[in-house]
Amino acid sequence: MIRLLKAFVCWVALLGGSVMSQPLDACNRKTMTQSSWQLVPRQGITCRDLQVSLGQEREALRKAMVAAAFLPPKHGRYPDEDDFLTADKSTFIRVRYESGKVSDIEFLAGDLKYQGIDLHRNTTFAKIKRQFKAKRLTLRDTQWLGDGQDCPELAINIATRDDVGGDGDGIEWVILSSSFN
Repeated sequence: MIRLLKAFVCWVALLGGSVMSQPLDACNRKTMTQSSWQLVPRQGITCRDLQVSLGQEREALRKAMVAAAFLPPKHGRYPDEDDFLTADKSTFIRVRYESGKVSDIEFLAGDLKYQGIDLHRNTTFAKIKRQFKAKRLTLRDTQWLGDGQDCPELAINIATRDDVGGDGDGIEWVILSSSFN
């Protein structure tokens, strides 16, 4: 019995540094590993088979997100938006609609990448800026939002915590919009 208990303690200790200790993104809950959302420029974001796309019907998106283990959206302050959160709050995506279709996707928490570049979790704006420069992607002062920097090639806005009144160079949001200029 003691030998079994020691083996269990060793097994738990080994898992301490594995992906099991990382927050889970709902899009991959079945396999119990951490998943990354991928930015698809001018279209939306994907995580395995789950897609949040500009122009997507609201009811279809709600059904897909709940089926992927996101909490059902609550009636919020604004009737034209939904907040999609995982139970552990490790992923938070706010979606706005026009005429019942996705018009804006606001990535507020979680793991979002573009061609291997971390855009939200585990990164800073300085790091993104260096990586964008290496890929010849430009950043400019925003021309359509009040805060952050725009990347015209990817049609996104990226804001830091400092941009929105907080502290630091960490990323507050990445926003895609059908009205990006």
